[in-house]
Amino acid sequence: MHLDAKVQQFQYQQQSIQFYEAGQRSQHPTLVLIHGTGGNTDRHFNYIFPMLAVHQRVLSIDLYTPDCDDLEVHDFSVQVASLIAEQIASDEKITLVGYSLGAVIAAQTAAELGERISRLILLAGWAKTSSVQQLRNHVWQTLFEERSQALAHFINYCLYSDQYLSLRNEQQVLDLARFVTPSKDAAKQRLLNCRIDITEKLNQISAETLIVACTQDRMIPYAQGKLLFAGIRNSRYSEIQSGHALYIEAPAEVVRLINLFSQHAERYHPHSHLAAVMP
Repeated sequence: MHLDAKVQQFQYQQQSIQFYEAGQRSQHPTLVLIHGTGGNTDRHFNYIFPMLAVHQRVLSIDLYTPDCDDLEVHDFSVQVASLIAEQIASDEKITLVGYSLGAVIAAQTAAELGERISRLILLAGWAKTSSVQQLRNHVWQTLFEERSQALAHFINYCLYSDQYLSLRNEQQVLDLARFVTPSKDAAKQRLLNCRIDITEKLNQISAETLIVACTQDRMIPYAQGKLLFAGIRNSRYSEIQSGHALYIEAPAEVVRLINLFSQHAERYHPHSHLAAVMP
């Protein structure tokens, strides 16, 4: 990973889990980043991690996938809770930021930790898997199991917007697949994705919350963001003109929204909308 960050580990049960730390504690809440399906800090936060660390302390966890057939969101949320308990002082405010599956994990973690989490930012997340998401996951999983050469094409189709892809030639589009590494852990996480349902957790979230949806997202339809917005009290909503890979297509907008809301949530009334781009 080519970041100006400390690479560290903490113990969870019998497992050493890797995390990254950058920036200094300041008057702003410490950010805790949670990556998405099949990802890690390098793949999903490589662009935005150093920019966020300019103004505050930032931690980012590389989740461990337990070797079991019945994964639950709680298997990951407890890892985040352990990182927080071990690495963040009790008087230190926390903004939890999750992307994709990481947004689901962040929402459940915020529900479980209550007032320990001051602010919550959910990027391209969802609460209950739809039949459309299940269909896409099924196609992705089948191509993975068949070791199909079409998987890279399907990954790119799912991750990026039409506009982003149309600006690149065929080889450049194929090169984009390097941000996704098919693996058994990712396959297990996708099986979990097919049966996500944290709707009952939403009303337990007390943190000031920002929902960020991607208008051209083929993986998590942006209507899912609106459902989160409706289900979480004290939430705000924003849309980014991007496909699912907003960390690649729109990193500046993502950093701006995270900084604005984490540092100045009080400026934005519950149920209001935040603009992703400067007016």
